Amino acid sequence: MNAWNTSNASWGGNVYASYAERQFLSAATFVASFVGLLGNLAVICAILTVKKLQTTTNVFVFNLAVADVLTCTVAPLQALTSLNDELVFPLWVCKLVAFGLLTCIGCSINCLVCIAVNRLIGITTAAHSVYRKLLTPCKLSFALILTWFPPLVVAIIPLLSDYAKSGYDPIFYSCAWQSSRSYTFTYAMLIAVVFFPIQFLVLFVSYLKIFLYVRKTSRSTLGHDGTATTNLALQRQLWERQVAVTKNLFLVVCVFLLCLSPYFLILALVKTASSALSYASTILVANSSVNPIIYATRHPDFRTAFAGMVHCGRKRRSSQPVVAPPGRVCPKTKTNTDDIELQPPA
Repeated sequence: MNAWNTSNASWGGNVYASYAERQFLSAATFVASFVGLLGNLAVICAILTVKKLQTTTNVFVFNLAVADVLTCTVAPLQALTSLNDELVFPLWVCKLVAFGLLTCIGCSINCLVCIAVNRLIGITTAAHSVYRKLLTPCKLSFALILTWFPPLVVAIIPLLSDYAKSGYDPIFYSCAWQSSRSYTFTYAMLIAVVFFPIQFLVLFVSYLKIFLYVRKTSRSTLGHDGTATTNLALQRQLWERQVAVTKNLFLVVCVFLLCLSPYFLILALVKTASSALSYASTILVANSSVNPIIYATRHPDFRTAFAGMVHCGRKRRSSQPVVAPPGRVCPKTKTNTDDIELQPPA
């Protein structure tokens, strides 16, 4: 995805030093797309089949996985375009690729913002009933619509107006956008402004508030001795669980920002066409394959769900009856506690 003003570049050349460079970027995109497609489909399957994972926070994780699946479905077409010196499929497909990548990546960014706000409310809200009141099904549905609507509006501009044009870009050998008029803010800058600063600010403020709140309350929460009552021990266990889940989601955000920032910084600061944007774009797309890996290695519930899915697959292929290890039984799971947002025990 290369939204770039190439009006000063020669249409007879390109930004790559060699064909091998294009092959490397395309191969990286193909591998990331394959891994991301399998991983995000596993996340979607886990949330749909494991009741313990059907929480308010995971509504946005599910939406994020859907956006990443679509990204990993469309990205190979972009990689295929980079391998050829001319467009090898109809122009409308190229426009669809550009539209799909911009919409889905924008939705992914907005999903992470919603997850951060959800964690902020869940961690800092004193009562479970207040949390439920703030995050009703109606409000959740509205938030999901907001994750898709701004990217859709930005992506549809080249299709409905002459402010920008979408199609094949021979400078980057990609399906991209170029500004068709000399406005102060090009279409590339519009993408950078709409997708990055506000979202980054919300993410930073949300997790900063969470960090300050957890630091303030963790001493009293975790500082009790062994004489604590059973109820207090349960409260402390649930609180630790909430903090652990929030840390894992914060890791997802950190990795995403590391993958996101180079693209938008190059987009906003570098004024000439450069292959650096292609590398940053590849890293941005590859992020869609990272989230399932984080869930599988760090999130306890997803890790258990993925292990159960693998076990069930092996069990179906085996002719011998196999007893599932504890915590990996497919049909039933433990009671859902992820959405039990509690005030830290005094």
